[in-house]
Amino acid sequence: MAKDTSPQKKQRWYSLVAQAYKVTAPHDKWLLPGIIGIIVGGIAVFVVIGLIIGGTAAIIYTSIFGVLTALLGAMYFLTRRFESNAYARMAGQPGAALAVAQAIRSGWEFQDEPVNMDPRSQAIVFQGVGKGGIVLLAEGGNAARKTVQTTTKRIEKLVPGVPVTSYYVGSGEGEVSLAKLQRTIRKTPKALNKNAQATVKARLKAIGGSKPPLPKGIDPVRARPDRKGMRGR
Repeated sequence: MAKDTSPQKKQRWYSLVAQAYKVTAPHDKWLLPGIIGIIVGGIAVFVVIGLIIGGTAAIIYTSIFGVLTALLGAMYFLTRRFESNAYARMAGQPGAALAVAQAIRSGWEFQDEPVNMDPRSQAIVFQGVGKGGIVLLAEGGNAARKTVQTTTKRIEKLVPGVPVTSYYVGSGEGEVSLAKLQRTIRKTPKALNKNAQATVKARLKAIGGSKPPLPKGIDPVRARPDRKGMRGR
């Protein structure tokens, strides 16, 4: 049977909005009241402004502007609630840090496979290369620190002089939450230009290294949440 090679149609923005609402609403009881409140309140404010200015034209124009502003405000509110809900459901899942990091649109590239794992503690370390050098994302709490140290030493031997920054992802003290992870990665001090990034990626890929053992019962690739959903596609 021949495969369907026809290009997939790009989803319309309103389809994405509807999808985000359907995914979030069952888990967020304040979503619908918040959207209604923003729309009604926003329109009411601009109608009042039109009445204060006076005149039919002023009322019409402020009302139209109020509708557009209220809809934009409601969409922004929906987007933020969708993201917060998604992060909350992803928290604690193996590979959640990688899914969030790979949703960064430009400047960083993270490997699908972990660069190191500890079968005993089930700590996982993912690796990314970008303008800030090399970033390691560690899951597993304090148990991941030894795994990160081992990984850092190995990388420093492979690409000496390239800064290696480690972020421990979680909800504990000294850890970065999923909601703040993208922002934290972007704030990593710039260290490499595009040419240097390409060189580091190529060297790490060429040298590679032994594939880390997988902890029993965990497949971080399959367990990782859908990255496209995090981008809102």
